[in-house]
Amino acid sequence: MTARERCEVAVIGAGPAGACAALAAARAGARVVLVERAAFPRAKVCGCCLAESGIAALAAAGAGDALAGATPLRAIRVVSGVRAMTLRREAGVAIAREDLDARLVDAARRAGAEVRFETSARIEPDRSVQLTRGERVSTLDARTVIVADGLQGGALDGVPGFDWRIAPRSMMGFGALLPSGSLDCPRGEVHMHVAREGYIGAVRLPSGEIDIAAAVAPAALRSAGSVAACARGLLAGVAHDADAFTRARWRGTPQLTRVRARLAAPGILVAGDAAGYVEPFTGEGMSWAIATGLAAGELAARDAEAHLAWAARHAALVARPKWRCRAIARILRSPALVAAAIAIGSRAPRPFERLAARLEGAVLP
Repeated sequence: MTARERCEVAVIGAGPAGACAALAAARAGARVVLVERAAFPRAKVCGCCLAESGIAALAAAGAGDALAGATPLRAIRVVSGVRAMTLRREAGVAIAREDLDARLVDAARRAGAEVRFETSARIEPDRSVQLTRGERVSTLDARTVIVADGLQGGALDGVPGFDWRIAPRSMMGFGALLPSGSLDCPRGEVHMHVAREGYIGAVRLPSGEIDIAAAVAPAALRSAGSVAACARGLLAGVAHDADAFTRARWRGTPQLTRVRARLAAPGILVAGDAAGYVEPFTGEGMSWAIATGLAAGELAARDAEAHLAWAARHAALVARPKWRCRAIARILRSPALVAAAIAIGSRAPRPFERLAARLEGAVLP
């Protein structure tokens, strides 16, 4: 007989959205179980940058210490072909996802959430959650389940109505960590290289390693022959150690720009990247995940009918910035427009610096 247990809020996925959801729900007094299929620490394809809004949200939630030791970001350098401009930006930090995610999970645990790693979760048609860890299978009944398992999670596969709608021209993501001397990337500066086939970002982490994350057209990735070759091509001019690119452990994502057909149902809320994603040039992905995770956790803890309010609450948090992100992504598909913007920005940087204060580099799931 399968073991059965109960809680008020179950959270699936322990990235920034899931950990913040568990933290908020536990602090609101709910009994919370947070499950994650991976063992921590674990690597993610991510630009590893967090903007002011995300920093402020963590501070307000009492989790600001999760950013201890993060590198302040002071500039963003945008390169397209032979043109380049460097803009000041006194906002944001760089931090390894392995560190940030583990610290946020620890904050949720300290708040009272029960955390279970190496445990896969699937929502059944009756809204119960089937948990699998090794050969052990159990069932968890929760008043509300928050799904925050990212772009590649399968927790909702068995629940009708939550299908993905993927943009026809959506790019794919990939990323890796490279040794310090692999390319030119000063501490505190985000490098963005834009080309017709996509764009790639690089930032130096507190450890000295360089985090690389890219969004490229699937056809361009295939024609390059390998992920390493594609990355070197996009970073032409600053990539020095070809062997480091070849040796790196590259990770990829499915097509990025997508949205769920729905974000809520009785007993279910969807948050973070699991709710939808937009091409990540503006680097707001982690901030969206933190904001929607905190909001979902608080709502689930205090309202048994949380699903009725979630779609509107989610839209109020991210609809406008996602619209802006889509507009920027369209501009990036035109090398002529990018080159013109760089030419203007090199001579009159102030308007672009105001924009750069809201950009963090490529932040991938």
